[in-house]
Amino acid sequence: MPEAKQSVRWGVAAGVAGVLLALIPASVAQPAHVGSAVVRTLSGPVAGVRSDGGIAYLGVPYAAPPVGELRWRSPEPAAPWTSVRSANSYAAPCAQAPTRGGTAISSLSREDCLYLNIWTPGGARAAALPVMVWIHGGAFANGMGSSPTYAGERLAREGVIVVTLNYRLGVFGFLAHPALTAESEHKSSGNYGLEDQLFALKWVAANIAKFGGDPENVTIFGQSAGGASVIDLISSPQARGLFGRAIVQSGAARDGIRVPAVSAAEQQGRAFAGDQGFAALRRLSQEAVVERAERLASSGLRFGPVIDDYLLTRAPLSALGEAGRSGIELLVGSNSREGLAVIAPDQLPQQIRTTFGPNADRALAIYGLANGATGSVDPLLGSAGQQFATDSTFRCGSVEFAQLAAAAAIPTWQYQFEQFVPGKEAQGAAHSFEVPYVFGNLLRTGFSAANYGSADRRLSDVMVRYWTNFAKRGDPNGPGLQMWPRYKTADRSYLRFSSALPRNAQVARDLRGAACRLFPPAY
Repeated sequence: MPEAKQSVRWGVAAGVAGVLLALIPASVAQPAHVGSAVVRTLSGPVAGVRSDGGIAYLGVPYAAPPVGELRWRSPEPAAPWTSVRSANSYAAPCAQAPTRGGTAISSLSREDCLYLNIWTPGGARAAALPVMVWIHGGAFANGMGSSPTYAGERLAREGVIVVTLNYRLGVFGFLAHPALTAESEHKSSGNYGLEDQLFALKWVAANIAKFGGDPENVTIFGQSAGGASVIDLISSPQARGLFGRAIVQSGAARDGIRVPAVSAAEQQGRAFAGDQGFAALRRLSQEAVVERAERLASSGLRFGPVIDDYLLTRAPLSALGEAGRSGIELLVGSNSREGLAVIAPDQLPQQIRTTFGPNADRALAIYGLANGATGSVDPLLGSAGQQFATDSTFRCGSVEFAQLAAAAAIPTWQYQFEQFVPGKEAQGAAHSFEVPYVFGNLLRTGFSAANYGSADRRLSDVMVRYWTNFAKRGDPNGPGLQMWPRYKTADRSYLRFSSALPRNAQVARDLRGAACRLFPPAY
């Protein structure tokens, strides 16, 4: 599946870039709030806005604007301020190219984008609250932390503090080049976007107590490229101690688990820079940088995390042993029909033979393609091509990640999201469809818009409780919920999520095991 595989790491999905087109930051359409509350961060005081019983702090700077001489450098602290800063609107999304011809986000995007958003619940608190830090998806090229789908009010009502953030994207966030490596204090380049995420986590550690949060109880969670970022941070020695729990939603795509060496990424950087030095490249406008990168995109130029020997020192899965010894806890899953590649039926048998090698005959039988058959169709998983596209990326990558984590003695819970969204039933449980249910934001506008009903809201309430229980205690279970058994290599239990199931959830075992066991190791 050459073309599909090439795109998976950098999107952990081209599809995410497409769904993000409809997002409009609240800096241009602020929600209605009343009242305010002032918190004194280490950089200066910020005034939040009351919302749905809690307080939100929107557009809080966690680092200096990475512009001019700070373009393609590690993040620096934000300049301090003394007067109260209004935190009542989102900041601009990070600089990005248009996606599939759309300009809704890209036209609003700016390099001055390193801001985060915080939602706190209302009411008196006897103790500091658990903190959930969300990392958005979007192919490491698109997206923003200020999507209405990611608003944290609903999660915060369960007694947690929610943080969402922007991080540098595309050529601004993941350009590697020998000259950049040489000038770096870390002697690394190519992971500026991940460094932003790390810097935001350090900001949370230093400041979140002032908002009522517990810096010793932080969960990071993300979807697609955000989920891949979570995996990278789990493996990073620089992130040790900044979080204790992690949730990976459709981020363990089989190719997404692999991270290239910086030397390979530096070759791409040379192609981008050409014969120009970085003094000149830093003087280019944002638009000129985007255009320069886009001209090279047709030749395969892609930007994403690299093994830079500073933030990432080895393949992420090979570092799970260290993560296990550090006491991390993990929740990981995928959706039942989220393969992004569209494979022509006449090309599918050869794709399977290429992928499975000596196991090809057994794989062809699993997909209903043995002896020239036309392929099996499953009401939940879709056509043979859809099954293979999901198995070969997110589903079996998630399975392998769960297996390796459990083998490393990391307490792990696995899920599969199976809900058919109203009006989108033909797509099945596609990529990113679980996100509004996790946040409790079942909206009628934006990228996740649908005609959600009461069954969807009940499912969402269940998922919100599982996710926040995990953030609070490192175990998703709680009163009134279907028991979610811990994943163990012996029985490989996981939880299915769908409003069609009793109590909206059901335990199953060995997710797609017959197919997943045939794949070669992902690293």
